[in-house]
Amino acid sequence: MLSSDVLQMLTTPANVPVIAYSGARHIQRSVLRVDYVTDEHAARKLLPEPLQLPLIPRASVFFTQFFESHGDTPLLEVTQSIEAVSPAGVTGDYIQAVYTDNVTSIIHNREAYLQPILYGVGSLVHRDGASNFSLTVSDTVVVQGSAGYRSEPMFIDDAVTFLQRPKFFLKVLGRPALGEPAKPTLFLLRSSQVDVSQAYKVPARLTLSGHIMAPFDQLPIRHIGSCHSFESTWSIGEAEAIHRY
Repeated sequence: MLSSDVLQMLTTPANVPVIAYSGARHIQRSVLRVDYVTDEHAARKLLPEPLQLPLIPRASVFFTQFFESHGDTPLLEVTQSIEAVSPAGVTGDYIQAVYTDNVTSIIHNREAYLQPILYGVGSLVHRDGASNFSLTVSDTVVVQGSAGYRSEPMFIDDAVTFLQRPKFFLKVLGRPALGEPAKPTLFLLRSSQVDVSQAYKVPARLTLSGHIMAPFDQLPIRHIGSCHSFESTWSIGEAEAIHRY
């Protein structure tokens, strides 16, 4: 995505999370993440300058369960991201979209300037030695797959390093509807105090489809690169503005 395209935006896209406040409490999270090689031209079209693709273009779909964040029932979020490199050479994930079926979370996060997300029904079930997962938007299954259940243990230090990868968010500041100029800004967000109790590398299968409100197939799968599962606790760190358009 060219800088000139970013400057035409009057608001942050509805399905793109923005920035989070610092000082969030430590939350237990269970993550199942599938990384795959995608189409270079498709990824370049979605990745805003000055972020760059690595030599091999990769995207990810990950399912995150948050425990005791909005009640006794774990909250499930489904995220799609693109691996990106900042002008300073930092590798992280550009967050493309986040979905959940927890309406309270959607409303709370919008009011608290955390992660505005769209409505979608995610499912993550561990049974018979496998983890089966899916995301449904308006009766359309846009993400579907399965993964091995805790197959190959991963070194905890490697898992912590992996989860500490920063995330990039594109946020349009200002209120153009009220006459204020739009100020597109690219943020980098780091995690804080990452603790990992379990981590595994697992085999996986992933299928992506599309819906007008959930175009997951705009980052097509060339082949699956890796899949990891984590049991961890961590909190949100500081957000840093790395580019103003």
